[in-house]
Amino acid sequence: MNFIEFIGYLGSILVAISLSMKSVLKLRWINLAGSTFFSIYGYFIGAMPIFIVNAYISVTNIWYLLDYSRIQACFKLDSLENIGGTYFKKFYDFYEDDIRAYFPCVTYEELLAAETSILFRNMIPVGIFSINLIGEGRARIVMDYVVPEFRDFKFGAYLYQKKSYLFRDRQITQLEAETEISAHRNYLLKQGFVASENSETANLLIRKIS
Repeated sequence: MNFIEFIGYLGSILVAISLSMKSVLKLRWINLAGSTFFSIYGYFIGAMPIFIVNAYISVTNIWYLLDYSRIQACFKLDSLENIGGTYFKKFYDFYEDDIRAYFPCVTYEELLAAETSILFRNMIPVGIFSINLIGEGRARIVMDYVVPEFRDFKFGAYLYQKKSYLFRDRQITQLEAETEISAHRNYLLKQGFVASENSETANLLIRKIS
């Protein structure tokens, strides 16, 4: 296999992978990479239809990604008390398998007992946020789940950075989260959490609220 064939195969594989993405944002980024490689492949082998079509797809992906970055989403949290247990149960049941993949040790009953809210994005219910107060100025995150279609870190940035006063108003100066799920751990690290210095609690991540 020469280098040009490798580019063609790489482009094909990335396009195929993009179609399996639940997140539209991930689909666009991976499809952009795949179509770009495939258009380069078409150019070098002299196949203009392949080059033109994939170049068009690349430009289309760039357009939608830029448009997506310009959208000013409206975020909101509403408490379980306001939402009502009946709706919350339906939401939880619908996403239960995915929720358990990221929070295998958290039960439905724990969410009911904790301070739990539904996350809304442009008035669409997209996740669950739940905490427990565990001491003076400290809160433990029970769950911060977002449905696959909206996992683009924007809600995390809103919650932990732009609207951190939500915690300060409650005199919460330290948030704690414990997870063994690598994807969730990476998400928390990107939101400003740091690993605990205590070697006995290696899965504990902490974020100071300033």
